[in-house]
Amino acid sequence: MITKTFDVPKIHCDGCVRTVTKALAELPGVAKVEASAVTKKVLVEFNPTALDEARLREALQAAGYPVV
Repeated sequence: MITKTFDVPKIHCDGCVRTVTKALAELPGVAKVEASAVTKKVLVEFNPTALDEARLREALQAAGYPVV
């Protein structure tokens, strides 16, 4: 497993946190997602043989929360 933290400045509230968490948790290979509206960061623990960082970024973008 790899843990990666992303800066996602569009996270403003608990609704944003739920949306981001759901978008990433549904991806195969994701073991853990922690998003924070306070820090505007998303921590993802994932299996690198199942998906890569680019796919995580794409999922965040598709959910309306691009990574900076």
